[in-house]
Amino acid sequence: MAKDYYRTLGVEKTASNQEIKRAYRKLAKQYHPDVNQEASADQRFKDIQEAFDVLGDEEKRAQYDQYGSNYERMAGAGYGQSADYDDLFRQFNGRQSRSTGSAGQSFGFEDMFGSFFSQEPEETDEELELTVPLSHLSQNDKVTIRLATGAIQMSLPKDLYDGKKVRLRGKSSKRNRKGIAGDVYVTIHLKDDEQFRRQETDVISTVRVYPTVFVLGGEVVADTLEGKRVKLKIKPGTKPGSRLRIPNRGLSNREGHRGALLVQLEVKLPEMEPSFYEEWENRLSVKE
Repeated sequence: MAKDYYRTLGVEKTASNQEIKRAYRKLAKQYHPDVNQEASADQRFKDIQEAFDVLGDEEKRAQYDQYGSNYERMAGAGYGQSADYDDLFRQFNGRQSRSTGSAGQSFGFEDMFGSFFSQEPEETDEELELTVPLSHLSQNDKVTIRLATGAIQMSLPKDLYDGKKVRLRGKSSKRNRKGIAGDVYVTIHLKDDEQFRRQETDVISTVRVYPTVFVLGGEVVADTLEGKRVKLKIKPGTKPGSRLRIPNRGLSNREGHRGALLVQLEVKLPEMEPSFYEEWENRLSVKE
């Protein structure tokens, strides 16, 4: 049975390298047999290390994501194998004995993990959050991401949903010793505005029409999230507040299914000259 490494580390499939490392460090310390005396701790620790061996390596992670449940069979080169941790701990125990006998100092559990993680690659990735008004989606404009080294432009994905994470490869302001830039992970949040508002994956757009159109019927033009305009027919006798539904013109969810655009019809009063309103005010005041 294929193993779910993401579930083992307790992270989402969209987790960044930093999130995976943080989860691994936390779990590895929690279930290390020297700290956790439960009978299942040793096996749990090895499962955690095995998951990190794969998800902590970009190439192995990509193959695991591609093959899914067939990963262990396809990756016959040994991606799922873990190191001999008994040898590793014996080495540290040896260091502890030698150090204690010569200098009166000992290496503890934290020293072992500190030495182990000091060999990890440098943290060059960046994470940030971006809030985008819904009406900005219809403008087809790029959004500006500001980093320590300057601003970069990013195109919004078409399958956008609230909380979607976008990866910008090699755009980080942080570089390693070789001068190679890391990645930027942008979490996008959507914001209602005057033109569009959300109702789960559906998007509501309010359009105002004259009272005669509600009575006699007619047409109305509505804007979409894609920046296009569509014509809709209004049947005679339609009530104010009614909604016209356009399928697959709303927002996507995490599974890629799109909601609808709901065009809500409201009353638009005719524009009249100021003198018209003044005349009616005078008539009302006389009656009173």
